[in-house]
Amino acid sequence: MLTFSLRSLLAHKLRLALTVAAVTLGVAFVSGSFVLSDTMGKAFDQLFGGLAKGTDVIVRAHSTDPDAQARGQTRPLDQSVVDTVRRVPGVAAAEGSVTGYALILDKAGKPIQPGGAPTLGGSMRADRSLASEFTFRAGRAPAAPTEVALDAGTAKKTGYRVGDRVKVVFEHGTDEFTVVGIVGFGDTDNLVGATMASFETRTAQKLLGKTGKVDQVDVRAADGVSAVQLRDRIARALPAGAEAVTSEQVVGESSRSIRDGLGMFTKVLLAFAGVSLLVGSFVIWNTFSVLVAQRRREVALLRAVGATRRQVLGGLITEAGIIGLVSAGLGLAAGIGLAAGLRTMLDAVGMEVPTTSPVIAARTVIVALLIGVVVTVVAAVVPALAATRVAPVGALRAATPAASGRIGTARRLLGAGLLTAGTAGLGAAAVVKNQGGLTALSALVAFTGLVTAGPLLARAIAWAADRGRPGGWRMAARNIGRAPQRAAATALALTIGLAVVCAVSVTAASTKASVAEAVNGGNRSDLILRPAAAMGTGGISPAVADILRGRDDLAAVMEVRFSHAKVNGTSTNVAGVETGTLDRVMNLGLASGSLAGFRDGTLLLSTKQAQALGAKVGDTVTLTFPETGAKTFTVAATFERDSLVGAGYVLTLRDYASNVTSRLDAAILVKYAAGADQAATKADVTKALAAYPNVKVEDQAEFVKDQQAHVDQMLGLVTALLLLAVIVAVLGIINTLVLSVVERTRELGLLRAVGATRRQVRAMVRRESVLMALLGALAGVTLGTGAGVALARSLADQGISSLSVPVSALLGYVVVAALVGVLAAVGPARRASRVDVLKAITVD
Repeated sequence: MLTFSLRSLLAHKLRLALTVAAVTLGVAFVSGSFVLSDTMGKAFDQLFGGLAKGTDVIVRAHSTDPDAQARGQTRPLDQSVVDTVRRVPGVAAAEGSVTGYALILDKAGKPIQPGGAPTLGGSMRADRSLASEFTFRAGRAPAAPTEVALDAGTAKKTGYRVGDRVKVVFEHGTDEFTVVGIVGFGDTDNLVGATMASFETRTAQKLLGKTGKVDQVDVRAADGVSAVQLRDRIARALPAGAEAVTSEQVVGESSRSIRDGLGMFTKVLLAFAGVSLLVGSFVIWNTFSVLVAQRRREVALLRAVGATRRQVLGGLITEAGIIGLVSAGLGLAAGIGLAAGLRTMLDAVGMEVPTTSPVIAARTVIVALLIGVVVTVVAAVVPALAATRVAPVGALRAATPAASGRIGTARRLLGAGLLTAGTAGLGAAAVVKNQGGLTALSALVAFTGLVTAGPLLARAIAWAADRGRPGGWRMAARNIGRAPQRAAATALALTIGLAVVCAVSVTAASTKASVAEAVNGGNRSDLILRPAAAMGTGGISPAVADILRGRDDLAAVMEVRFSHAKVNGTSTNVAGVETGTLDRVMNLGLASGSLAGFRDGTLLLSTKQAQALGAKVGDTVTLTFPETGAKTFTVAATFERDSLVGAGYVLTLRDYASNVTSRLDAAILVKYAAGADQAATKADVTKALAAYPNVKVEDQAEFVKDQQAHVDQMLGLVTALLLLAVIVAVLGIINTLVLSVVERTRELGLLRAVGATRRQVRAMVRRESVLMALLGALAGVTLGTGAGVALARSLADQGISSLSVPVSALLGYVVVAALVGVLAAVGPARRASRVDVLKAITVD
């Protein structure tokens, strides 16, 4: 049977290629995700290990949050700690360092804004042995207050060379320096896309607002002293609030932080890969179902000459296994290329990944093989079982029997019941709100109903196309109605991808509407100043707010800062605002209490957090900050519009500054003075901030438009990732049409014999393809819209307060699906029109 299976596969090379391609794409997505994640993880391990080379122990402030240490969110230590460490026996060298915010401007005065990565400034170690991987590509280390060294990535991007003058923006303002060195980090030009401006230590301390302070102390052990021994000795000499850890532990924390981020990235990619594989399984199922129908006489002959049902089943399962094995091998190879392509994409958006050889772990190979074989075999089981029921007497029939269009009563009832239950569940989730579990379950039930009732829907669309249409459409519709199971399986492959796209589109549209509602409903400011970096990352120097406060044409200026803290062990966003101007620039929608009681030692608590904590006005809430530990605040008021401020916990700016070292503003809200000319004032404010090109000045309409553009970017990314599933679905349509042409060779020959032209035959096949594509599109858009509405309502607690359905976009998907149907039919239609009439009418 193995030989027979191999010959059967090789006898139909086009069918084999299309089926293999459907599985290969999904496997490539899975293996590519793993290869990229593993390669990046190895690269960062090597990078962090290299940067710590030469350092045995690191002294830093103790933090309650290990993840905050990896993010660099630590409290500075007094510089006297360096001398304390140097006096410990076994210390060969010890040097303090600082890191902070420093934004480099290019030669045109525009900020170098990496895609979400930080803009850093720091001190350069005088003892080069403490950081052997920190190397000079050109020039030397800064030695004077007017000198700086730039990372090689920034130098390449901007064209800066040794001897050039460069401006750098700090928390206190902007200064100009002479470039004296270009540095790299091992073989990498920058740290994960971040920019780095390095200074002599005293200069760095002054520029970064840490005079007399150090963020950490790097220590090298003397010969014969282990890192653990030295760590323990230093720990006994340190003051309260400081800790000593081995460099190996710090490297592990940094690598773990990166790997956690990569883990989320990998899960997202795997989710899209799962969609592609699900679509591919429908293609395989449909392909084998058609093949079994076409090969009834062949299977009957095998039974007639002695083949058992087990042998027939084994033969078809073997074919599926071979297809899966070939697909897995090709998908694994394609995944390596896909990983390289994704890495190039990350480089293009400014996130440089350290260079290393691709990592193909045993887990990746095993998963690829299992997915390729298991998905293919499982999808082929039901059609293969159907083949075992073919009787030997079938070999005596003159031709392959036509496909049965019978739909059982049980299937009709079950399909209708599942669709009704799924639809009701989605409706209930949309009405009740915040029902993520019910939304997911109902969407799954509704999709199962579509699978079960798919043939009924196929017959319905065939009936609609058959009513009053010309002959070509009528014949195409009747071909669909004659084999509704096949048409439904083909269409549902397209349904999956479109349903996800439509659900995301509805959620994105609702998010955009919610942004507009939040800004227009609760924002009282006229101008919103925020960082110009991608997604608003980075920060604004507090000097900007000081400049604005001195203007007569502005009535109110409020700084807003954000950080993280833990409440009952869960990380949450915390905002810091100025109390005197809060009600003039923002309406938080107070539910209880008043702003009159909002002072140092108190906080504003969102109603959602208040409900979760069971807290009310006058109660105390404990926030645990990474830098200062647990702090208790009294609830002054509760408010509704947490999406407006971006946090459920709001502190006074002084309390915030007491617990968070960074002084960077996340945004500045500005209110015009009475009678001020709005256009002129905005222009004047923009001009006054010319020294801070990283600050974007927007009015309400511009801010809303900008935020909505970010949502559109995310939607575009999701749609691009789902494009793979759509491609697999298109391959399924092509595959079904090709098999249909082969199955209907006699029918096509008779059509040609009675006068049908080649053009008419091509048109008929194209129309069949369009009908299947429309069925998939209508089902996908309907299910996706319902799921999207329920999903948007389920995210009400996450700030999606408005519901919006992008009708034009959804209709556009249907039109595109029809065009896809036309394009998918090009090859099969041409093949159908070239059927030899005399040979066709003699086919058994």
